[in-house]
Amino acid sequence: MIKMMVTVVIVFTICWLPFNFLMLMKLPSSWDLLPYFWFAFHWLAMSHSCYNPIIYCYMNARFRSGFILVLHGVPGLQQLCCCIRHTPPAIARNVGSSVALAGEMNGLYGASALRRKAGVRVRCHPGRH
Repeated sequence: MIKMMVTVVIVFTICWLPFNFLMLMKLPSSWDLLPYFWFAFHWLAMSHSCYNPIIYCYMNARFRSGFILVLHGVPGLQQLCCCIRHTPPAIARNVGSSVALAGEMNGLYGASALRRKAGVRVRCHPGRH
């Protein structure tokens, strides 16, 4: 957990530091490259919100399991990706009660749906069994 939080802080710093540095610099507004640098650094800073779910999914098994369960609720997505066609038996146990409760509140997964999904296996590599 500590490694994950340190990673999140490092990625946040890498994404936001160039933009903040540019804002603090007293650059002349007549500089021709200023709009290009501002756009690139602003884009990098705003892209930070895309990196957190990737970090969480890579470094936290409970988040990954809950994310897969949520993806099962998206109609038509199971046909596109082999990784979410089936759910591993341990996912319902790994996710914890918070995801089950959130699913029940949203109407996506009741307790019986989670139990049914827990009996199916994952096969992300079509050639391997």
